[in-house]
Amino acid sequence: MFLRLPDSTLNLADFMRTHLSAALATLRIGMDVLQKVEGVRLDNLFAHGGLFATKGVAQKLLAAAIDTPVSVGDSAAEGGAWGIALLAAFLVERNPDQPLAEFLTTRVFAGFHLDTIDPDPQDVAGFDVFVQRFVSALPVEEAAVGHT
Repeated sequence: MFLRLPDSTLNLADFMRTHLSAALATLRIGMDVLQKVEGVRLDNLFAHGGLFATKGVAQKLLAAAIDTPVSVGDSAAEGGAWGIALLAAFLVERNPDQPLAEFLTTRVFAGFHLDTIDPDPQDVAGFDVFVQRFVSALPVEEAAVGHT
């Protein structure tokens, strides 16, 4: 479902940005819970998967969504199976008591070129507004699903 304010303009760029933002909105909602309830704070997020195959686009939006620097490596287009394989390698190949972050830094990403994008304050503020509107519109989506 695509909703917009009556006074907003509709163009392809904003339409596509809305799709990407909606894909990241649930991640943002989950991160808000982790930060506020559990006290978890990320220093940096390493992103991979098809969403990050086009350099910088989703990465910049993700940095804004979670207000955290996002690093993407040469293997950005690899998806979830690659991530699961990394976790399996961590369980089998790590040194005893080695944390995941150290394993990733010294073993997995040691030879990789990583591009890191810091969150832009204007983008963070814009995503804050987007996610507030996204959450406030969830009852509309629920009502629409009930009428299909």
